[in-house]
Amino acid sequence: MNEARRIHVPADATVCGTRIVVCVSKFGSLAEVCADNPGAFLSTDEANEEGALDLGDLATVEQALADLGYVSVPEELLESDYEGPSALEHFAARPTLWTRFFGLW
Repeated sequence: MNEARRIHVPADATVCGTRIVVCVSKFGSLAEVCADNPGAFLSTDEANEEGALDLGDLATVEQALADLGYVSVPEELLESDYEGPSALEHFAARPTLWTRFFGLW
């Protein structure tokens, strides 16, 4: 089973005091950046609006990912249905892009 790898930026290292989590997919150079934990907010925009994510911190993390050759995929996009060929129906009732590229496979 392939699982996403997680990198945590500690809360005390961020402006807003909320940890930043980066999930890196094992399927290519894809990454997801989120405040606190995947699913804690609908998007980084929502996290920023609620005071949990500083845009400067987000820009720093996204620049580091870009420098390493990763493409940052918005969390809200990853909630879209995955309709490609796979065995995901064995793991999830409604496979999403997150399930396919960052979760069980």
